[in-house]
Amino acid sequence: IQVMSAENYDRGQAAVLLQRMSTHVPGMEPVLAALQQAQQSSEPGAPEVAAYEYQSSGIVELLESLLKKFSGELADVEEAESNQAHEFNLVELHLTNTIEKDTSDRDEKSQLRSQLKADSARAQGELSETKREKADDESLKQEIETTFAVKKGQYEENQKVRADELAAISKALEIISS
Repeated sequence: IQVMSAENYDRGQAAVLLQRMSTHVPGMEPVLAALQQAQQSSEPGAPEVAAYEYQSSGIVELLESLLKKFSGELADVEEAESNQAHEFNLVELHLTNTIEKDTSDRDEKSQLRSQLKADSARAQGELSETKREKADDESLKQEIETTFAVKKGQYEENQKVRADELAAISKALEIISS
């Protein structure tokens, strides 16, 4: 755009071309002198016709409008990309926090499970110990009940024997006292 804008001027007619050619081409000096004399004799105030009129101003305007349009589109795309990057960062942060929380929860549950297993194993050990003690206590109870039954039977027999002995002693005393 800058290069084309710099070229935005009208080129003079043949005078400039003839001046350049007079230095390089032999015999051009008299032609140049005749042209300059013709220009002085022509009507004053008539504008010189341009040999080339700049025609690219429409292209420069088109390029400037495209630059403006593309700059706007670039700004929109950069804003959208920035928004997507921000959204990605938020999603990444959320997922990272979720993973950390889930990992923490999993570790806590694993630790709790280990603790529960240890407690269960200890309780199983206590249960088996208690069952063994109960069996021992029931065995002791059975032994005591058996011993009690035997001793009760002996006691009752002894009571009968004593009652019989007392009855015999009472009869003996009656007999002796009669």
